[in-house]
Amino acid sequence: MPRWLAYYLALVPVFPPLYLGGFYGLRFLRNLAPLARYGLFGFFALELLAALFSPRPLLSLVLALVRALFVLGLIGIGVWLGRAERLGPLLYGYLVVYLVALGTSWTVWGERLFAWARLVHPYYTTVSLGLAGAVGILLAVGVPSLPRWVRILAGALALVVLLFAGSRGALLALFVGAMAAAALGGRRFLKAIGVGGLAVGVALFVAESERRVGAITRLLNLKNLSGRDKVWEGAVEAFRAHPLGGSGPYQLGPYLDHLYRAGCHLWVGAERLGLRCPAWLEPFAGAWLIAHNLLLHALGETGLLGTLGWAILYLVSGYAVVRARDPLVAAIFFGFLAMGLVDNPTLVPSLSLAEVFWVAVGIALARSGLAVPLEQGVPGQVDEPGLHAP
Repeated sequence: MPRWLAYYLALVPVFPPLYLGGFYGLRFLRNLAPLARYGLFGFFALELLAALFSPRPLLSLVLALVRALFVLGLIGIGVWLGRAERLGPLLYGYLVVYLVALGTSWTVWGERLFAWARLVHPYYTTVSLGLAGAVGILLAVGVPSLPRWVRILAGALALVVLLFAGSRGALLALFVGAMAAAALGGRRFLKAIGVGGLAVGVALFVAESERRVGAITRLLNLKNLSGRDKVWEGAVEAFRAHPLGGSGPYQLGPYLDHLYRAGCHLWVGAERLGLRCPAWLEPFAGAWLIAHNLLLHALGETGLLGTLGWAILYLVSGYAVVRARDPLVAAIFFGFLAMGLVDNPTLVPSLSLAEVFWVAVGIALARSGLAVPLEQGVPGQVDEPGLHAP
């Protein structure tokens, strides 16, 4: 892999807008085999068709077009990379994210960090931090070519971040992802399961001790849905109102009344650092509200048509992942889907995490034979006959 690309990947978690380079991957979709090509085209067409049945068809059509092209571009980047170990440089970026989160949290909370408060970051949400911790552990285990000190340091900090972010969905992603990887031949991912078990053990110990640490004991609180049940009701209401096309991309917010009525708010870390939602951003406050469930969000936002498109994309992707038998890709794919029961970790744009998911899908397509990888890491001639080779 070219050195510049390794540096680029390492910088992305620190400066997430760099993932807009994912549009560059659209040029590599020509490398897809027919099955993958038809599946991705079906997703693309159904997203645009669903937009036409939404309350604001013109706006929805533009937003659906941009989002679908971004997803397809990220998949193309994965085809370009061709191998999961090339995701390794991301761990350097996540290492910086962990250090910034710990430093920011200590500045904001002080000793309260070890009493109740969850980790905060200038621009990552607490849930994003938790998932970043889970992904960091998977990378530390799944990319043995990285320097040992990087893997050990980043893995240890990732565990700390996973614990103090208090994200149950992220812990679920780690467990399910690691088990999927182990089932597909990645025995080294049993270590990740051990790390997840250690996290649960620490949470149990803290829960039974006299000193309560809210962020950690929250991992064991399965009864508190944090208002998700009300958010889910809002997504269902949006689907009932617009069953074919949904509310439209990034327009589900007003239906999520439990969140929307709170007005325009930034994430906790930003607000604790003194930042407030500017007046010009208030009309768009609902754009980043999510249904905290992949299926319900798709139904509420894109209706039956759009959800069918997403289902086709996930099915083709899952088939490629199983066929590729790449443990790290399987860990990311199935881990993120598991977290999708209580969150929306594959929704783009994000703080680099959903983008990692779709790049991993592209790698799966390349590894499974559903696309022709470009092994040199630079654009080259496409072997058209190779697209149909067994």
